[in-house]
Amino acid sequence: MYIASASTTIKFHEFPDGNVIHNYQPGKVEGPIRSVSWSQDGNWLVVVPHSGQTEIVSTKDQLKLLKTIHEVDEPTVACFQNTTKKLVGIGTKSGLVLIYDIKSRNVKKRFARASTQVTHVAFTAKDTHCVAGCKNGEILVYNNVTNSPPSNLRVPKSNSISCLKTNQLKRNLVLGGSNEGVVVVWDININRSKFCTEAHKAPVSSVAFSPVNPDLIITAGSDRQFCFYDIVDNKCIANVPVENNITAVDFSPDGTSFVMASQNGRVYVYDSRNIQEPVHSFTAHKSAIKHITFQKVNESSDSSVCSISKSSDNSAAEDIKKKPFRSVRTSDFFGMYVHTVDGTREAHSVASIEGGDSFIAALGLDKSNASESVNNDDVFIKTDINRLPSIHDAELPSSNSIAKPNNLSDCKPKQFSSTPKFQYFAKSEMSPITVQNVLPSSASNSDIKSVVRECFNEEFRNVVSDLKNDIKYQATHTTYQLRSMLLDVQMAMVKEFIKVENFNNRLRDDMLPNSNYEASLVEENDRLRKRIDFLEEQLKNLSNDKETGE
Repeated sequence: MYIASASTTIKFHEFPDGNVIHNYQPGKVEGPIRSVSWSQDGNWLVVVPHSGQTEIVSTKDQLKLLKTIHEVDEPTVACFQNTTKKLVGIGTKSGLVLIYDIKSRNVKKRFARASTQVTHVAFTAKDTHCVAGCKNGEILVYNNVTNSPPSNLRVPKSNSISCLKTNQLKRNLVLGGSNEGVVVVWDININRSKFCTEAHKAPVSSVAFSPVNPDLIITAGSDRQFCFYDIVDNKCIANVPVENNITAVDFSPDGTSFVMASQNGRVYVYDSRNIQEPVHSFTAHKSAIKHITFQKVNESSDSSVCSISKSSDNSAAEDIKKKPFRSVRTSDFFGMYVHTVDGTREAHSVASIEGGDSFIAALGLDKSNASESVNNDDVFIKTDINRLPSIHDAELPSSNSIAKPNNLSDCKPKQFSSTPKFQYFAKSEMSPITVQNVLPSSASNSDIKSVVRECFNEEFRNVVSDLKNDIKYQATHTTYQLRSMLLDVQMAMVKEFIKVENFNNRLRDDMLPNSNYEASLVEENDRLRKRIDFLEEQLKNLSNDKETGE
């Protein structure tokens, strides 16, 4: 099984080791790849490069370019249908949403044009609807059967759509996330939201439905955490912080594992039964990973697992009967859903061994017996994912159904579980406190008191040390916050002071011409007053001269 990771190039990794099998550079211009999507049999991959036409790549025997779709201009996203690999849904920069037929090499269907650029395209489980997400946050649900007008959806409290996924088990459920951190699940049958929560404090980068539990979703955001939600109980099951921003997430086809891609180019592989720490990680790219997706598993390769897609060809149904039966236990999956046995079988039920427990082998229900019984009856175990298992539903095998071993070697327990092996350390069952120097049974009360006192003092010192560290951390954190607040206050004061200075300067500039004009008026008044005094003095002198002459 491959994992396809897309950054500026596409790399195909072997799961779960992460070894690079193929490396492909689409398009002529290097840049972040817009979208990738596997075909229903996992042999083809449709790629929309950063700039250029949509490409279809084959990974069956060797990596090769099958076709470049020149009939669609400016593609932004592409996605295979779930029931066939000859039809591809494509969205364009101009808002077109269409279905392209690879075999006949033409556009088979055109939907109503969107108002803005199409950024996401996905098909429901039976390809009855095509869901398109637009750049302005609008989501259009097209009916692929009746060609009726599309219905409009929007993420509450948001004006964007950052990721979009459909449920492959319930065709009416659509999952989306926004740049405002809101995650919502819609029921397209009634065009209403079934589940909505503000899952992240940053943009939601990726979302996914569990392939075995339709009510379990995983969300990842740019706030360095990923979350699991139960959309029926409307609650958060787990919230796990990580070291780097998660950019993409996807479940394995059997639901036992999921992978996450980070902003620093690393890929983390998680076990669904232990989500606190990754079981493996590897570096895939030198830059941020935009997309990551598991290779789809066809129903013919694993009939007991809820396959992501089902082939419509009759040859695929014949291959299912010819291939040996293989069952995967899901009792340890995240969500606790297990397989149930069809009622047409015999009174005893055949347990699944692959990923099962070793005590079944001790009862004689080993792997060979299980596979032979299923092949002879030509009956397959069916998956009932719509109900939780009950204790009353379990049936105990009868004494006649238990196979008798031919020799003693058959009675040895066989380990088929995928649980990691850890070294076993024997621990005392009497007390949780371990002491290196164990006292003999004849020890006195004083010796026992001294040992207890020593243990208590040691535990007390550890607790005090942890408390000191916590207080130190809290004090440091509080000091940092106070310093940041003081810097913010000082910056605000400086800004206000600058504003006041600018206002005063403008006011002074406005008043300066008026002051000069008033000063000139005062000078003119003084000059006129002096002139008047001078004239009055001359008149006085003239009058005196006249009187003297007479």
